[in-house]
Amino acid sequence: MTTIGSAGKLDVQTMVAQLVAADRAPTDARFDRTERQLTAQVSAIGILRSAFSALRTAVSALSAKDAAQARKVSVPDGANFAATAASGAATGRYEVEVLALATAQKLASGAFAKAESTVGTGRLTISAGGKTLEIDIDETSDTLAGIRDAINAKAGGKTVSASIVTGDDGAHLVLNAVETGTSGALTIAANGGDGGLSALAYDPPGSAAMTQRMPAADARVKVDGFERTLSSNTLDGVISGVSLTLTKAEPGVTRELRIDADGSVQRTAAKNFVNSYNMSLAAIATTTSYNTSTQVAAALNGDAMTRNAAKELRDAVSGNVADLKAMGITIAKDGTLKLDEATFDSGLAKDPASAARLFGGDAGSLAGKLDSTLDRLVEADGLLDGRSDSLAARSKSLANQRSALDFRMSQAESRYRTQFTALDLLLTNLQSSSDFLTQQLAAADGTN
Repeated sequence: MTTIGSAGKLDVQTMVAQLVAADRAPTDARFDRTERQLTAQVSAIGILRSAFSALRTAVSALSAKDAAQARKVSVPDGANFAATAASGAATGRYEVEVLALATAQKLASGAFAKAESTVGTGRLTISAGGKTLEIDIDETSDTLAGIRDAINAKAGGKTVSASIVTGDDGAHLVLNAVETGTSGALTIAANGGDGGLSALAYDPPGSAAMTQRMPAADARVKVDGFERTLSSNTLDGVISGVSLTLTKAEPGVTRELRIDADGSVQRTAAKNFVNSYNMSLAAIATTTSYNTSTQVAAALNGDAMTRNAAKELRDAVSGNVADLKAMGITIAKDGTLKLDEATFDSGLAKDPASAARLFGGDAGSLAGKLDSTLDRLVEADGLLDGRSDSLAARSKSLANQRSALDFRMSQAESRYRTQFTALDLLLTNLQSSSDFLTQQLAAADGTN
């Protein structure tokens, strides 16, 4: 059996394909235009979302207390302490004298022939800093090394750390208190078993078989003549908002600690704000532009949401021209901002209230107004999310329309194929009849 259309007078395959292509071409072109528009708008929304999110972050950083109340610490070279200051710490100068450093207690046992020497069985109870560890020692762990391992396994890096130090006289179990200060001092009790663990007991003024190699001591420091004692070499709260880390005891030696306002943090935040604001304006311009030469409009040209967002951003800034100028931030003719860092520093030092009016968190400040606008745009279920959802729905609808078009075209193709196959068969039959008649007439002529 020959393939349909290949033996007749018509090229059915080509004719059907051409008719189907002609039928769907206008709709395909319309769908393609819509798809390009949707893709361009999705991309434009993404550009705006990225720019507005960055601006929102910059505004939040600018209005944060950490920026407005940042502090810097000055410690002289060779000081026996280091310091950090939290945001809002009181500025001033302080005289610091380190009287003593906090130390952790260290205990050592008497000498044993070697680490594998048997000590004894029973229970060791080690206490320090309000914590108590109970370590059971049996025949599998009754050596010096076994006891060391059992203590470390039970302690897990807290309260106490055990090691073995071997000297000329033999091996010694050494216990180091993990916490510094007198509150971390160790007491060790030995009970039960064969009594051998008594060689590791330490509870002055009672039993003290272990020797104290380093006593537990608290840190002592004077600030402006007021003495403070703590168990750690890192002291918080001696000066409100300031953390001191002591590195060396030097009684009688006083050094100055200075806490000053740190304008560099807010200056950096202002610089990031200016850059992010300008990038937002550039994103709006890119997505709403119109090229008069090519007469091509950007994806969001004429879009009301974008137009309103641009107006709110510009209005918020233009409503604070005087305060911005005092802080070294000027507005160019195209609406972009420019920061003069030196003027910003001097303005901040001269009138900190001006920065508070601009960058404070209240609704009437520049930061507050921008936050309100940007929240409506980029927060979950905001305007940009709504637009993205709308574009996604339109894209889904377009995909459904393409599927419907494919179905209609498959039906049209089937219909055309049926019609042209029937026509092809008719033409083939007519041609066969014509050939038969021609042969009959030729035969009739030959008999005359």
